[in-house]
Amino acid sequence: MLKSGKKILLVLLMSTSSVASASQYKQGEVLVKYKDGVLRTRSTMDLLYQSVGVKKVRRYSKLLKSLEQLTLGDGTSVENAIQQLRNDSTVEYVQPNFLLYTLPVQEGPRALARASGDEGIPCWFPGVPLPPGCDDSGDGGGGNDESQPVTSPGSLSRPDLAAAPSEVNPPVVDPDMGRLWGMDKINAEEAWKTHRGSHEFVVADIDTGIDYNHTDLGFNLWRNPNPTDKQDIAGFDFVHNDGLPFDDQEHGTHTAGTIGAVGGNGLGISGVNQQVSLMALKFISQDGSGTTADAIRAIDYAITHGAKVLSNSWGGQGDPDNKALYEAIERARAKGVLFVAAAGNSSANNDDPSSASYPAAFENDNLISVAASDQNDGLAYFSNYGKKTTHLAAPGDKIYSTIPGNQYKAMSGTSMACPHVAGAAALLWSKHPEWDYKKVKQVLLSTVDPLAALKGKTISGGRLNVLKALQYQE
Repeated sequence: MLKSGKKILLVLLMSTSSVASASQYKQGEVLVKYKDGVLRTRSTMDLLYQSVGVKKVRRYSKLLKSLEQLTLGDGTSVENAIQQLRNDSTVEYVQPNFLLYTLPVQEGPRALARASGDEGIPCWFPGVPLPPGCDDSGDGGGGNDESQPVTSPGSLSRPDLAAAPSEVNPPVVDPDMGRLWGMDKINAEEAWKTHRGSHEFVVADIDTGIDYNHTDLGFNLWRNPNPTDKQDIAGFDFVHNDGLPFDDQEHGTHTAGTIGAVGGNGLGISGVNQQVSLMALKFISQDGSGTTADAIRAIDYAITHGAKVLSNSWGGQGDPDNKALYEAIERARAKGVLFVAAAGNSSANNDDPSSASYPAAFENDNLISVAASDQNDGLAYFSNYGKKTTHLAAPGDKIYSTIPGNQYKAMSGTSMACPHVAGAAALLWSKHPEWDYKKVKQVLLSTVDPLAALKGKTISGGRLNVLKALQYQE
């Protein structure tokens, strides 16, 4: 249930301390939803726009025809526009275009202390210089071939989409499976003996984009059967408004690898799904931020293009006053789509609205909120939690996965836990296509491994076990 209150406060954890965003919302923009059934003529709308000081209007279609994104003219403040629009009888609600952020590698002082020792944990953040003692070796332990230069995010141009690679058949062992402690914890390798996934099942990775030409992802990339003139073959880029959702940061490619890096192709690793279709939806820019308007567009694109599971490793702290985002998740629910969200990296209780991370703490019925567990089956020190709002945990500490440029790297965060659950939901659902999202959610939560560290910290009190989920019987 959506609650009202203070404006949402979004915080991006970027180094050894929390750094608040310079602004909670995009300056000069508001989102307005009009009441259903209210007559809005062109002349009355033109008068409204003129009185408020609107210079540009973006209208939504398909799933949400009553929402508009208004760009305000110079000298018109967001606060004044909201106040004026609230007084109009045609308006249901109006809100700022809130900023949303990736939930990146969260390395606090404890991790920095470890990084100065033998473990070499990477603690690099896009656009932020390395703190003293941090290692940017690329994989958290020197596993990258030293002859391959580490490519920094943003240094890659947006390439054209390459042709889909051929399937490797018979399968060949992926050489870096030993690095995937998380797959061992959730019993993925045993699960794959039962079911490896299906290319017919589509998972949308809503994030910073995907390196769609990564050799360990290409075969599992979604291919749009009906692309538009924007050439949205692999998905869509809502930052640049075109069909090249290339990851210029790292975050989205990393989450995508955990969901569905190709299994058995003799390269790198395997995702939870060895076979799946990954839809790349980029709404977060290179600096790690995106707008609510673009998040909504990405969610609606996924719904209308056949995705059944949405993986969302982003959000922020604050009061849940983002009605437009909440309603987008509700539209996904109405279409039978499961929305998986990272719980957040503030060591905070998501049951408390003042410190919770959203959208993870929303109460949509189709939402699964994921905390991060560590190699010792404890709650990761950075992870948010909540016995009423956080459903389960999944591996999220030092997770090895794909990054742009055919490379791999270990990262930590609930961002890394979320795609384990999104991938498990897709694997389970593709085995039981007759199920609905409610059944998939219920089975995932009822088949967790109960852990003492998660009792009272999550709804299920346990950590994901994909083998048990696949073995579920009525």
